[in-house]
Amino acid sequence: DSAPVAPDVELSALDGKKLSLKSFRGQVVLLNFWATWCVPCRTEIPELNSVQTDFAASGLSIIGVSWDDSREGILQFQRELPQSYSVVLNGENLQDQFSGIRSLPFTVVIDRRGRVRQTIIGARDRAGFEAVVKPLLAEAPETLAP
Repeated sequence: DSAPVAPDVELSALDGKKLSLKSFRGQVVLLNFWATWCVPCRTEIPELNSVQTDFAASGLSIIGVSWDDSREGILQFQRELPQSYSVVLNGENLQDQFSGIRSLPFTVVIDRRGRVRQTIIGARDRAGFEAVVKPLLAEAPETLAP
């Protein structure tokens, strides 16, 4: 299979905890790079919220990777537009590991085996995310390598 393995980056959660991308193996991950100042990112958040809510039990994890906002800025933003998925900081620092980020939002789609299966440039609606996520969630996890 020619899909490249996603880099095992360490992410900083809003509560200060460190999250390793590798710890999400076995789940389908949407790594969504966004910013509070990005208008298309804002329109995408309610769509991502509903997809996360409906597909979490099937093994979907959405991680919102804030591009350059501070923790305080994000928490203030979330009072107005809550996010029902994990949000991490310092996305700008990851642009070398995830090539092709030229504009926001930018979403990296990672399968249960930790491979990058697709990148989505620009905003999507719920149907657009479902079309990407559903086939990957349907893939059997029995082929998981440690």
